[in-house]
Amino acid sequence: MSAAALLAQANGEEAEKTGHFIDRFIDAITAPEAGDRVADWLATGIEWTFLLAVAIVVPALLLLGGARGRRYGLAAGGLVGLLFVWWYRSRPEQIVASGVRKYRVDGEIIECRDAVVDAEDELVECSSSVIAQVRQSSVLDNWQISFGEWFEQSVFWVNNNMKATLEIIEWPFRTLTNIIVNQWLLNMSWLTICIAILILGWCFRSFQVGLMAFAGLLVCGLLGEAYWRETALTLGFIGVSVLLCVIIGIPIGVLCGRVDAAWNVVRPVLDAMQVVHSFVYMLPFVFFFGVGNVTGTMLTMTFALPPLIRLTNLGIRQVPEDVVEASRAYGAPEWRVLTDVQLPLARPAIMTGLNQTLLLAISMLGVAAIAGVGGLGRLLLQAISNTDAAQAGAGGLAFFLVAVVLDRLSQPEAGDSGNLLTRIAQAWRHRRTPEELLADDEAAGASQAKPDLKPMTPDEAFVEPTSRERIAVGATALGSLVALTALLLPWNIDAGLVSGYARSTDVDLRTEQCSGNWVDASAQDSPAPTDTAPICDGEASFISNSFNGVSASGGSWFGIIIGVMSVFSLLAALRTLLRPGEGSRWMSSHGAIAFAGASAITAAAHLLARPANDIEALGFFSRGSGAYLAVVGTLIAAIGAVAWLWLAPMTARTPLPARVSWGRMFGAMFAVALLVMGGYAGWSFDTRIERVVDDELAAQLDEIETKGREAAERAADARAAADEAAAAGDITREEELRRVVTEAQREETAASAELAATISTAQRKRDVIHDGFEEEGAGLGIWSLLAGLAAVVMSVPAIGLTGIDETRRYRWSALVGAVGAGIAAISMAWVLSITRVADPDLVSGVGVALVMAAGVTVFATARRTLSEFERNKIYGDIPVSSQ
Repeated sequence: MSAAALLAQANGEEAEKTGHFIDRFIDAITAPEAGDRVADWLATGIEWTFLLAVAIVVPALLLLGGARGRRYGLAAGGLVGLLFVWWYRSRPEQIVASGVRKYRVDGEIIECRDAVVDAEDELVECSSSVIAQVRQSSVLDNWQISFGEWFEQSVFWVNNNMKATLEIIEWPFRTLTNIIVNQWLLNMSWLTICIAILILGWCFRSFQVGLMAFAGLLVCGLLGEAYWRETALTLGFIGVSVLLCVIIGIPIGVLCGRVDAAWNVVRPVLDAMQVVHSFVYMLPFVFFFGVGNVTGTMLTMTFALPPLIRLTNLGIRQVPEDVVEASRAYGAPEWRVLTDVQLPLARPAIMTGLNQTLLLAISMLGVAAIAGVGGLGRLLLQAISNTDAAQAGAGGLAFFLVAVVLDRLSQPEAGDSGNLLTRIAQAWRHRRTPEELLADDEAAGASQAKPDLKPMTPDEAFVEPTSRERIAVGATALGSLVALTALLLPWNIDAGLVSGYARSTDVDLRTEQCSGNWVDASAQDSPAPTDTAPICDGEASFISNSFNGVSASGGSWFGIIIGVMSVFSLLAALRTLLRPGEGSRWMSSHGAIAFAGASAITAAAHLLARPANDIEALGFFSRGSGAYLAVVGTLIAAIGAVAWLWLAPMTARTPLPARVSWGRMFGAMFAVALLVMGGYAGWSFDTRIERVVDDELAAQLDEIETKGREAAERAADARAAADEAAAAGDITREEELRRVVTEAQREETAASAELAATISTAQRKRDVIHDGFEEEGAGLGIWSLLAGLAAVVMSVPAIGLTGIDETRRYRWSALVGAVGAGIAAISMAWVLSITRVADPDLVSGVGVALVMAAGVTVFATARRTLSEFERNKIYGDIPVSSQ
């Protein structure tokens, strides 16, 4: 028998019985059941090793090591870790049924929220503790930050109010796409484009590169007319994206390279852009501009822009300073310095940035295809969706050839090595740090050649606090203790200040007491009652209730945030009194003013917040002593921290720039703009039925309900009559009545659907929105805006407009940071307090997110300055070397 016949038999008859010989060999040397068993053993061993190491061994070592080395903070951390492990493992497990569910108890149906149930899902207790919910993650059902609703609100507002702005943003992309793609590339012949690429490669790189590019596009055309059209579209989209990247990126990079304030603003934006996943980029473009080629081009351009800005900035900054100063000394104006000195010397970095931008644009085309953009990316997406191997192979080859052509045409140096996949991988790895691609080998070698000389340093110690500083530190600690004590006292009486906006039951939190007995209304001799709630047969009275600073109906997250910040300011005070200067730099005067100032602003905002209209209408709500004492305590802590800030001996590790920091002022003013927008935007969106249903809609709903109820009664009467007719043997009458039943049931179903649709439409279009400025809301937007304006005023000395003295700038920067932290704390406390108790149909608004962003922006303007300062040191004699 021939070898071919034997192979056919092996692949045919034997394969049907026992499989291919390779499969039999693999089955012989690998036992899947044994492998699963070994994997289970390994998983169990790793789990127990991790548990013992992290939960027991590490805390025990921290405890023992800290005790032996007299590092009591470390020992305390180990002790807390061991106690937590013991507590977690010793607490009995509770099965929590998250959400609102119905249970049958003693024949009655009751509803419970987050109930404790047994293994058979039988009710044990109608409510569970927060600890039990946290242990099983069921607490997440009650703590859902409404970020999705914020985004939806923003999209609706932008689409309704900024159509002209969106058209202006879209215009250059639409125009360039129409000219370059539709009018030029798609109307040119295949050979013309290939020859043009050959000439471009020959002129800008070399004849070999041009010839390679010509051959690559030639193959793309030979794959077929359909593939060439998609290739032309791909070239056009990449060309438009890279062209706009050059128009936008290089000027911004030059500005950042020459102006530090611009770089301080742009750099965080680039960091944020480069950590976001590529799929996330699609969200705003799709919702604002729809799907299509223009949207895909915008998406690709935005994704590929950051490396060009970074490397242009780096190239400008790497130009030797002596060369720039020499050109200025010879009388060159600044525009000549830029065009004749800095840009030519920065050309390698700019070309590297252009190449990285091009590679990222190529890598984004597959993702952009999901947003509706055409080209080879769409062919690959269709091939994957349809499992079309032929289309995938041809499209993948064309995509690869186009990527190679564009990569070789844009490489900064002819001698660059590495294949396309390696270069794309490098571009992805260095998205956030593309400057590492410009590492200078000579500089690295020179740094390695330097001897490792460790200079002898004198003994040093931090300056001890003076008596006046100790008094200020003590005042900060005292105020923090008072604020913590205030959390245990009543904050709200008879109603919830913030929770009253979110939960109907918090409008009236009094307890009704009956001197007699509670009886059913139906048991009375009065006519048929409309309300089936039990009534008191004696004298009814109300008992007042109060709620402390951390309860859901009390201070809630306002009190919790005040407590957390008071703890940190207290720790900062104790650290300075016991071990001044040691530990984190934020455990110092500027950290104390940030924590104490933010807690004071939060306490004042809670005290100044207006209760909901329903609460004011009832008139029995009042604030407890805890809310006032919290304001007093936080003010004492803040005043003490300000005095401490002015008395503390602090010095910058590196000198601050001896110029006015205009970028910080721009940031503070931008934050004020955010506060204005956040104040006018919604702080709460209420779609509860009792809020959206007015008298007119209520009458309409009653009419629909009446129609449905009449149809149900008619169906019941007709059904009973039909049963009687059936019993009497009157078949004709029975059939007629059955048709009446069917028609009545259809009317009842239609009425139910109409009722649900009407309510849904009302909730969607008639929701009650409260912003941060109006009288019907809490009014926290006003106080946030005033705090932001105060931050702008404080920024005047903080940025150096009144002098470049470092100490003055440091002190005022600390105050600016405290105001920023306070603004962020107000918005955070509102969101978390609302989320804690909100009914399902009420969510916080995007205005709170804008205010939170404004607070973070204000704090960020001061953070860099504050992080440079530390407590002064005193030095002893330089030790004598032993050599």
